Amino acid sequence: MANPTTVAMVSAINAYLALLKEEPDSEIRRLAKLCEALDCLVVEYHRAPNVEPDTLVDLPSVPYEPLAARASASFPELGLYAVVDPIQGMDQEVTLGDAIDDLADIARDLSSVLLLVENGAVNDSIWEFRFGYQTHWGVHLHQLRGYLHSVMH
Repeated sequence: MANPTTVAMVSAINAYLALLKEEPDSEIRRLAKLCEALDCLVVEYHRAPNVEPDTLVDLPSVPYEPLAARASASFPELGLYAVVDPIQGMDQEVTLGDAIDDLADIARDLSSVLLLVENGAVNDSIWEFRFGYQTHWGVHLHQLRGYLHSVMH
């Protein structure tokens, strides 16, 4: 029997990754679907139990470049945006975020989660999904999500 957490997590991941392969009809529809997919990933993070990994399977690295190329082709209107760290205070310098890099980094980390699922490492996949959200892809997601909100509204 499939693990309900893993099924929902994989569904959210696949919905996100599918957006990097398709060319929806209009810019506003494409961006709305992206926002929805990102929001679903956050929901699944909050639903996923806090588990310990079983093995921490060492899988091959997922290549970045093809994911960045797909992200750029699917979302050509996205680019650089301003980023500040909300807890660093008022004296910090503004840095630049790159929406295409964000999309590719999120896809790369989530593709690794799928590899763990495919190899039967259920607890490892859930752990990696949660850990990645907390330390890497979640940061990209929330910075990108703020940018998308500004672009769309």
